[in-house]
Amino acid sequence: MLETQVREVALGQHTISYTLIRKEVKNINLRVRRDRSVVVSAGRHVPAAAIDDFVRSKIPFLLQAFEKMKQQDSQAVDPMQFLTGEQVPCLGRRLLLQVEQADSRKLPGWLEQAQKGVITYFSRNQRGEALFCRDGRLYFYTLTPDDFVHKQQLYESWQKIQAGILCGQLSRQYYPPFQEMGVAYPTIKIRKMNSRWGSCTPQKQKITFNSLLFEQPTDGVVYVVVHEFAHFIHPNHSKAFYELVGQVLPDWRRRKACLQ
Repeated sequence: MLETQVREVALGQHTISYTLIRKEVKNINLRVRRDRSVVVSAGRHVPAAAIDDFVRSKIPFLLQAFEKMKQQDSQAVDPMQFLTGEQVPCLGRRLLLQVEQADSRKLPGWLEQAQKGVITYFSRNQRGEALFCRDGRLYFYTLTPDDFVHKQQLYESWQKIQAGILCGQLSRQYYPPFQEMGVAYPTIKIRKMNSRWGSCTPQKQKITFNSLLFEQPTDGVVYVVVHEFAHFIHPNHSKAFYELVGQVLPDWRRRKACLQ
């Protein structure tokens, strides 16, 4: 059973409350959740005072993280209703949504258009429903234009497919330096996550990427890909870890800043 404890540390006028989780880890790990709560994991034999000192040293970083989250909350848009005219985030841009009635008896020339590059990020199902980009719009062909739940499912399925294609391409592109370090090419998984862009499981030789990465600028996605591959060498966020990320991606700080 995990041991948990709520602790407080102060630096100047600022006091930070955090939840300490004792488990079998080599380093002290700190994470800020979307609700701005702070969670720290550390080994059972690490002195509490040392953990407090570590968190105290991170207070400037935490204050910056809280401020960034506050700004993001103030800029948050209403949940999508999947209606024509809405703006849809896609690779750092915003596309106008165009919802159309699909016809399962007809198959427009989408495949040919996709092959010619007239439309991009194309996917369709066996019922004749499809999503694709063209001329700054996301076209959404569905059999049930008035069914919000079905449209949401179609959209999230399309987003997952496109994120998988993108992350797969970037993983193959940035894999060679890690291959030279003895890293076997991992299994790549895609799923929607609420609090992280990706996760690496070295013991299972697997990387999982967030399907919402397809909303982010490609430069930011590249950073996430290299970040997760680097965890096969350093399964932590130590100085050595970020030095490795910098060797592969010298401008990683700029790329990381692209992520919203």
